Amino acid sequence: MGSLSNSHDIFKKYCSYILLATLVIIVSLITYYRIKIQIDIGPIWDTYDFLSNALLFAGQGTGYSDLTRPPVLSFLTSILFRLGYTYSTSIFIIDGLLFIFGVIGLFLLLKIQFNDTLSFLGSLLYATFPIVISFVGVGLSDISSVSFTIWAIYFTILAVKRNSKFFYLSFPLMMLAFLTRYPSALIIFPAALYILINMKSVKIKDAIIGISASLLLLIPVLIFFYEVFGNPFYSFLNFFGSSSGTVSTGTFTYNSNIFYFIEQLPSFIGAQGVTVFIITILCFIMYEFMNFKRSKSKKLFNIPQIDKNTKIKLILFTILTLVFLGTFGRLFWMESEVLFFLMGYISYNLSKNLNIKNIDIHLLIFTWFMAFFIFHSVYVIKDDRYFVTMAPAVVYFLIFGLNTISNRIELKIKNINVTSYLFSIILISMIFVSLTFYLPGIQEENNNHKIVDENIGLASQWLTNYDQDYKNKVIYSDLWPYSGWYLKTNVKITPTSKDGQRYYGDIKNYTFSQQDFNNFLVNNNAYYYFSILHRLNLTSYQPIKQFGNVTIYKKL
Repeated sequence: MGSLSNSHDIFKKYCSYILLATLVIIVSLITYYRIKIQIDIGPIWDTYDFLSNALLFAGQGTGYSDLTRPPVLSFLTSILFRLGYTYSTSIFIIDGLLFIFGVIGLFLLLKIQFNDTLSFLGSLLYATFPIVISFVGVGLSDISSVSFTIWAIYFTILAVKRNSKFFYLSFPLMMLAFLTRYPSALIIFPAALYILINMKSVKIKDAIIGISASLLLLIPVLIFFYEVFGNPFYSFLNFFGSSSGTVSTGTFTYNSNIFYFIEQLPSFIGAQGVTVFIITILCFIMYEFMNFKRSKSKKLFNIPQIDKNTKIKLILFTILTLVFLGTFGRLFWMESEVLFFLMGYISYNLSKNLNIKNIDIHLLIFTWFMAFFIFHSVYVIKDDRYFVTMAPAVVYFLIFGLNTISNRIELKIKNINVTSYLFSIILISMIFVSLTFYLPGIQEENNNHKIVDENIGLASQWLTNYDQDYKNKVIYSDLWPYSGWYLKTNVKITPTSKDGQRYYGDIKNYTFSQQDFNNFLVNNNAYYYFSILHRLNLTSYQPIKQFGNVTIYKKL
């Protein structure tokens, strides 16, 4: 008994450091393996745009870039380019490092509320959600922006709970999240709500200094956009003017189902996430049933006396809730966000007298989830990877459920509650089993991306040997980000189909005729054209080389 207690005491003393080090090692290994897979697959559409922008930022621009993309990921990648590592692998590495950075931040964030073991488990759950693993090290902005968001929320809580000077870090990190992926600006809703309901603990001066520091990061970006576009806000207009963020030109789908992300939740969080949810629900039902049998007259809640002001707040909250639910998916997303913000503020005022511990933090995390859920659910463009923005908040409430059950249902061995340890062992085992099946599957599922990337790479290499003066010719491509990267020159954009998507197949999927397309190329002085369309008969161009589904056409 003494030996077990001593070991437990030693573990508790150094638990945080041991688990954090273990977490970093595990997640680093996962990231390394995932990046290796992505190197084999190759970059995808959006990644090539970020790579081209990185070349521009490194002073190695080829003429092609897409500066409507957020700048941070490309800027960080450009640092490696300046050091001589001008490879697509560079952006995978940057993305992977930011992922690890985010997992560490999530561990610290969870530690504010939960014990070390559950914080470790929650961070590992996030790191191994199928939807997260799918996009780690891919070179997209989603994972990176979420990492900055996690740290921004963490320091916002510290600024309120410990020292307002943490605002010096929280607001700049929010700005970095925004400049990594523009829809991350939505984090201002939960942050503002949390600060508002804790206004008595906030030093306004420190908050203003933090906001000013964040603007120092924004000003150079605005100046750059002004010089390029003549409008400092041009790159942001797509987000603020509609509901689209960084749209994946090759993978997005139009879907008006506002419950899409809820319906797909089991596949996003995987077997391990679903297991946590089921365990929590079943244990909660068992616990309440046992309590009910012990005392049928037991009151579940001590409801305070309702005064007139509380009644008014309840009526207002009910009205706002009904309006929110009744108009969800019909209003502009910003209006729904504001409605939910007001609901959150009133609900906090209503719950203050219930003495629920850390209700402000629970509300902060829930508002975090809802801010992104509202935005991505209302907008008709759906992409599975958008759920990554909601994943940390989902993890928080899964761990909150486990923590609640662990405290209520105690399994003791020699006076030590081992409930959370038992849950952790079961779930960690599931996580590693799932990984052994899921990671290899990523490569198989993305084999089509690999083939396209290889074909366009081979075609580009062939053209560089065929025509050494190709950089002085006008080149069009159906996969212009790919061609622009490989050819290191400005490659022009070809028309897309009516729905904006890029099809790998027959031209009949498009709204224009072959003659119209031929005239388009002629009128724009195209000399070479990289095509992924089948059965294409252009009267002014002849095919000169084919690599798989990629055909190079040359002007007659």
